[in-house]
Formats: sequence, C-alpha cells, structure tokens
Amino acid sequence: MDRITVGLLNAFKQEQSFPEDLGQSELFEHFVNYCIVSKEYNESFTLEDIHVGGGADKALDGIAIIVNGNLINSKEELEDLEKRNKYLDVEFILIQSKTSSSFDAGDIAKFLLGSKEFFIENSGLPENEQVSYKSEIMELIYNKSNLFKTRNPICKLYYVTTGKWLDDQHLKGTIESLKRNIEDIQIFENVLFNPIDAENLQNLYRLANNKISREIRFEKRTALPEIEDVREAYIGILPAREYLKLIIDESANIIKGLFYDNVRDFDVDNEVNQEIEATIKSDNHKSFVLYNNGITIVAEDINVVGDKMTITDYQIVNGCQTSHVLYYNQKSIDDSLYIPIKIIALARDSKLKNNIIKANNRQTPVKIEELEALTDFQKKLEEYYKSIPEEKQLFYERRPRQFNGIQGIEKIRIVDILSQMRCFASMFLDQAHNAGRYRANLQEETRKKIFLSAHDPIGYYVSAYAKFRLEAFFRKRQIEGKYKPFKYHMLNIFRIQVSGKDMPPINSNKFIKYCEDMEKTLSDENKCKEAFLKTTEIIDKAVNKNYDRASAKTITLSRTIKDFLG
Repeated sequence: MDRITVGLLNAFKQEQSFPEDLGQSELFEHFVNYCIVSKEYNESFTLEDIHVGGGADKALDGIAIIVNGNLINSKEELEDLEKRNKYLDVEFILIQSKTSSSFDAGDIAKFLLGSKEFFIENSGLPENEQVSYKSEIMELIYNKSNLFKTRNPICKLYYVTTGKWLDDQHLKGTIESLKRNIEDIQIFENVLFNPIDAENLQNLYRLANNKISREIRFEKRTALPEIEDVREAYIGILPAREYLKLIIDESANIIKGLFYDNVRDFDVDNEVNQEIEATIKSDNHKSFVLYNNGITIVAEDINVVGDKMTITDYQIVNGCQTSHVLYYNQKSIDDSLYIPIKIIALARDSKLKNNIIKANNRQTPVKIEELEALTDFQKKLEEYYKSIPEEKQLFYERRPRQFNGIQGIEKIRIVDILSQMRCFASMFLDQAHNAGRYRANLQEETRKKIFLSAHDPIGYYVSAYAKFRLEAFFRKRQIEGKYKPFKYHMLNIFRIQVSGKDMPPINSNKFIKYCEDMEKTLSDENKCKEAFLKTTEIIDKAVNKNYDRASAKTITLSRTIKDFLG
C-alpha cells in the first residue's frame, strides 16, 4: 500500500475512533465503504450498517441500499417510505475492497459472481447474518416492483484496490462478460462496474471530507443593495441546466442533504409537481420562469468572477419540489428553460437565515411549528454543545457536512439532527422501537414533544452523549455486537436504571438534576461501562435469546422491557 493511502487510512482510523487492535484488512474495508458510500450518499451514516465482510460474505465487503434518496438499513424503513412516497426509486451499491496492488481477474470474477448470487433466488452460496439481512431488504423491494414508477433499480458495483487501473482491454472484456450475467437477470435499469484504484480512492476520501463547492455561469443577475446581516446577495434567472450543477453530485445523484433539514419530502404524485413537469415538457416551457416561485439558496461563501459564480457550503432553503422535478426531467430541459433564483451569503452568526426559511416555506403547506423546531431551538442547542468541556464535547451538526474540512474532530462525536431526534425520543419519549424507522415517522410520533423552546438542552446532550459512549463500547468490543440492534432501547433502560423510573416533566428544573445524574455516570469510564453492561441483562430477559434486529423495532419489545424494569 502506498504512503499516501496509508496516511489517509491512519487519519480515518483516528477520526472514526476505531480500536488499536483492528486489523488493517477490516480497517481498509471500512475506509473503502466510507469513501464509496459518501460519494453516492450525502448525509451521515453508520459504517457498521454498510460493512458485511468477514466470512460467508459472497465476496462482498459493503452493501448500501438507497431508496428515494434515503440510505435504508431495515425493512421497516422501506415500508415507511412506501407509505409516505407511494413510489420506490432504488439503487444497490455493492463493494469489494482489496489491499493488494493489482486488479486480479480471479478476484474480480469472484466479486461479480457473488454480486449475482446476492440478487438471484435460491442462491447456492453461504451468507453471513449481515448479507442475509440485506438480502431480505432486497427481496422486499422487488416484491413491491409495482412501485417502480420512474425506472427499475440501478446496480452499482465498486471493485477497489491500492494499485493502478491500466484500462487493460483483456480484463475489461472479462468484466463485461461477467457483468452481462448480472444484466441477464433482467431486474435492473442499468448495471455499472466501477474500478477504483489508489489515486481515485484518495480523491474520494478528500471529497468526502471537504465542504461542497460548485461553479455556475450566472449571467442574468442583479446584486442586491446593502442589507444588514447580509454580506452579499444576488437575484436573477438561471438556466435550469446550470442550476442542476448545484444539486447533482459526481455520480449523477441528487444531493439530498442540500435541502434544508428535509423540511419537505419530494412527493412524486403532488398535483403542483405534476404541473411543473407538464410545463417543462410542453411547447410553452419558456414560460416556466414566469410560473415558478423560484429557488432560494443560502451559502457560507460566494465568489464572483465575471459571469462565473462559485458557491461554497450552501443549502437550498426553498425549492425542494422544483429541484426534484427538474432532476427527474433532465432529458426534457434545454437552454431556453430558466428558473428564478436568489443566492445569499449571510454574515457570520446571522439570525436572518431563520426568517428567510420561514418566509420562503410559508408558500406551501409546512406547519410553522415544524420550521420553528428546525431553526430557533436548533441554534440554542448548537450553542449548548459548544459550551461542553473538551473531554466530553460533541459537535452538533445543523447542516449536513457542517464540520467537513475541520481537522481534529472525531466523526463519531458529530451529532446530526436525525441522530439527536432518535436519541432524545428513545431515552425520554418511549420511542426506542421507532428510532430506527424512517425519520418522517419518528417526527409524526414526537411532534409537539421535541425541540420545544421550553426544553433545557441538557436532555438532548445527555441522550446523544449516552449513545456516543455506547457506540464506543461497541467499537472497542467491550459490549457484544449482538446488542447493537437494541442500542436505542439500551438508552432508555440506562436512564431508568441510573436516574429512576419517575421522570420529572421535561420542562422542569427537576429534569435538569435528573439528567445531571446520568451525565455524572457517563463521565466516569468504569461506572459508564458497568451501567451499560447492566442494560444488556434487561435485553437478555426481554428478547429471550432471540436477538433478531426486527424485534428491536416492535412496540411489543418496548412493553416487555418496561415490564422487566418494574
């Protein structure tokens, strides 16, 4: 392995807080999975959810399943998306990684054979628990093939080594022949084989750790006059093709994380969206710019040189629906189709962003309390996280990849909004069984109970800190991996065993003391480990030797645990 890759691998190990005794081969598998999935998916994810390598793995080291732009890890998440979106847009990503410095035809053949075996019915190859569960999700997807409204699933195959890809024609011929065997199953829109060598892998790692930046040609624009709390702002009309450069990544996927905290999901059957699509495809598409409300982008930095504009670390705070319709109708877009757009760079720590988000999102049915929850309280929470002493510090990420490019921050110390919701709801709102489901379902269950202005931030921090400590014990193998599917239940059990079953009202001063007791235990390495090991005793009793991950998402388990806790 070359020096540069070794250096990046060591940096990755430190950032992810992997144990010192983790073997280089397994570490490399996690490293590759991180680089590839970060290329295909723009939000945070758990490495252990991707990794499937380690015996009976069908020559696969990583499997990621992306449905409607969401990385899913359970059948329940799939069913939630089906109910909410009424369609399935699916990508399968299969990964094999080798630390060797060559692209070996035999190893590639095993990878492609294993990939085919993953998808066919009645496969003859043995499979481990991780591969088997991914296979169950895949089977459930194809059982719902009537929901493939825009296209069949896409299969992306990544074979990664530390060598150099030389475009060998003989090897390419072998790959094409084996790839056709997968295509012949006739269940994919497309099958793509991607050889990744050391140089490409290094670039992918850097890309995954950098803030997003894009350059567009924005000729028809006007600079807005000086506004308090605004460094610079522009309004104008932009060719739709130029706009697509801002929302599509290098893999031609829409960048989901750009749309402000997923305030809205894209609804393919929404009447307004159907009208937008009809206008794009009509002879009158030049009038699109007159009909559309436009896009609003808030950026960390804007750099203008002539007609070219570079936008860095940006979010789209209005225009989620329009963006998706444009993305799905790219082939119908020509140079005459323009969209209205505002691009704004705010002053550091400006509160104006909240007002922009609220104003722009009042145009469609998004409840104002949802917007409040995702703006005002989030800022308060972020400031609280910053006040925590360094040895216990976590980093609250209000925007996807907010901490990219900042050295010295361990990735497992970053808490995004979804993770915060899951931790708090599990520990304090009896929602551990719902924590692993699709975020919109959790939002439905916890609406008017979470991110409330009357809440003290300590409960949010303590729940996230507890999960951080628990994840560290799992990575160090100090708690058995079989308990991972039950981690959200363990947070709830931990609360009851450490601070007591009778929880004060969350908006009371007594609740602060209640949380401080947990924080003291979490801050002591030995007491913390002992407390979490004690939670496993309750899990053992509740599951009765059945550690199937599906049971973790049932309300029955939550009720059983409650009974054992007395």
